[in-house]
Amino acid sequence: MFVDWLTWRDIFGCLRAVVTFAPVLLAPGYCLAWATNLVGFRTRSLGERLAWGVVLSFGVMTIAAVELAKYGSLSAVCWLAGACAAGFAGTLATDGWKQVRGGWSMAGAGVAGVWVLFVVLELVDVGVGNQLYLSFTVFDHSVRAAFVDAVMRMGVPPANPFYWPGHAAAMSYYYFWYVLAAVAAKLGRATARQAMIASVVWSGFGLAATVALYCRNFMGSDSDEGIRFGASGRRWPRTAVALTLLAVTGLDLLPVLVKALLRMPTDPDMEWWSGDQVASWADSVLWVPHHIAGLVCCLVGFLLVWIAKGRRVGEKCLCGLIAGLSFASAFGLSTWVPLAFAIAMAAWILWATVWDRESRPRVPVLLGAGLVAVVALIPYLTELRAARKVATEGSYAAAADSSIAGSATHLLSIHFRRILDPECLWSVPGFVGLTRTHPLAGRLIFVLAKLVVLPVAGYFLELGFYGLILVMAWRAMGRARLDEAARTALFLVSVVLLVSTYLGSTVIASNDFGWRAVLIAQFFLLLLAVQWCENGFGVTSRRLRIAMYAMAWIGLAGTVYQVAELRVYLPVEDRLGRPGASGLAERAMVLRQGFDELDRKIPVDAIVQYNIAQPSSYFLHAQILETRRQTASGLQGCGVAFGGDPRACAGIDGEVLGLFSLEAGPEGASPAEAQSVCARLGVGYLVATRWDEVWTDTADWVWRLPVVVNTGDLRAVSCAGRGSD
Repeated sequence: MFVDWLTWRDIFGCLRAVVTFAPVLLAPGYCLAWATNLVGFRTRSLGERLAWGVVLSFGVMTIAAVELAKYGSLSAVCWLAGACAAGFAGTLATDGWKQVRGGWSMAGAGVAGVWVLFVVLELVDVGVGNQLYLSFTVFDHSVRAAFVDAVMRMGVPPANPFYWPGHAAAMSYYYFWYVLAAVAAKLGRATARQAMIASVVWSGFGLAATVALYCRNFMGSDSDEGIRFGASGRRWPRTAVALTLLAVTGLDLLPVLVKALLRMPTDPDMEWWSGDQVASWADSVLWVPHHIAGLVCCLVGFLLVWIAKGRRVGEKCLCGLIAGLSFASAFGLSTWVPLAFAIAMAAWILWATVWDRESRPRVPVLLGAGLVAVVALIPYLTELRAARKVATEGSYAAAADSSIAGSATHLLSIHFRRILDPECLWSVPGFVGLTRTHPLAGRLIFVLAKLVVLPVAGYFLELGFYGLILVMAWRAMGRARLDEAARTALFLVSVVLLVSTYLGSTVIASNDFGWRAVLIAQFFLLLLAVQWCENGFGVTSRRLRIAMYAMAWIGLAGTVYQVAELRVYLPVEDRLGRPGASGLAERAMVLRQGFDELDRKIPVDAIVQYNIAQPSSYFLHAQILETRRQTASGLQGCGVAFGGDPRACAGIDGEVLGLFSLEAGPEGASPAEAQSVCARLGVGYLVATRWDEVWTDTADWVWRLPVVVNTGDLRAVSCAGRGSD
């Protein structure tokens, strides 16, 4: 059967959004660097200028777009992006095109094109017949697409799209990335979902540009000879080696194989074998492009601080200013990555001031950048504080009611990273007997293993090839063979690993801080790996080199397996009839077709409500993905972690569940009662499918209220409240 036209529409929409991201995440930074001649921008090659254009746009355009949209409008940001695009085209036309031709220039363009196609085909929903096959990343992307849609509908700051307690609930969440995606969607006439997929493409571009700039400006220029592999192997430029190493992850494939041999259930994502994962680069880019964007902003800020050494005062001030704006952007893009980066920078300032005299001149520029970041963030922090205050007060007021999920009152707490579960120690032969005969010794061993041994062993599995790189870097450090850049990289890796091992976030159940903070360590380990490839750590024994190559190949195979699994997991589970996924593709197609028709018939500010009680989270997220409107409760618990006073949520959830259930009896779901509930919640439209209980009762509201859309499998009806006709 042929791929449905809906899929082709999505593919072309994604490609349009990829193109319209260029005025947002390339042109502004390029124009800024050209106008100021930042770090000798005009004398650099076209490839390096484009890389600078991308990373500076991440750093500067992000905070500028958010503030302009907040105090102006999203349209004003679009006009700014258009003006930057015109400036970019003008400067490129003057002296850039003559540099386009060349071996590595054309190769880079080809790799970029392949990356675009890979991301789109990896993430787009594939329709075949009456089935719509979803990537497993829909588990996260549905929520993030809803955030983009909220920005497009309501502007900045956006409201929590999953909660409507009679009014908009301000989002207490890092939303800067969704503002950029909304601008690209508006420019390219794309949907929020299509723009979200395109944003994954550009987060990858940002990461690649950052790697390239660090290879040239942090580690020093590439040598003319490049890096040779093997006695007669081809020489590769340093940047090409670094970008290739992004495809290498840890030894996660080994736990997957063990689980397969033991006939244990397959995890939908290779990283899920561990409770406190260290994600591969591919996994992070595909799942959480906003965290990658936050990492890029932190790194470009630090790179500007690094480059500022030895320059004139005016250039140092310019580097510090732009670095500060980049740090500010990072906080609104991710929060967790810049929080860890700030801790690492504080430690680095102390280290540079006391021990590393070579780095000491960079400290004043970094301090100045930090001050700029704080000033630039004042509007956002004020807004965030007000939103968090509402959520916190609601949490305290609702503390006696355990059914209400409130928000955490602080970001971090002591948390021992559980890459390997300490409970596995009880299966170690002799350990149980030791704890019985020598309780104190057993307890001490358990605590020591929990705090030191298991984290180290877990990191060895998660890092693999890079774990050995870390060991070799420390050995080289002891022999005084590391230059300033390598010493700094090793120091930052060590600090971040320490922090992410013993601190954790408390906002949601997942340890987002630990998962995302380690991205910083992974980046600098990548640079150290490149230095090892250049024999920067001295001679490596043949056995150790063989082991490292073997780990690198295992890591590459793990990444290939992972991206394939993310694409096919849900379709395979559906075809096998597994609980929680059986029938998902058919229902997803019904939802896509029904909501596409509904989009054309109701206002964009209408409030829509669907059934939040679904067979599994997959079905719920498929529903979220297609709704593209404000809901009274989009998730059970109203998604109050994203903003809003949780006190009203339990009542809203109860009324929504009652509308779609037959347990309340004929009176509870009558048309009159449904209209009354809609009036109380401010809902304009109710959506039911043939899989909902209420569908089976022809006397219920599904069949009695005025119908807006009827596909045979989905009915959307108009009811009392805001947005009804």
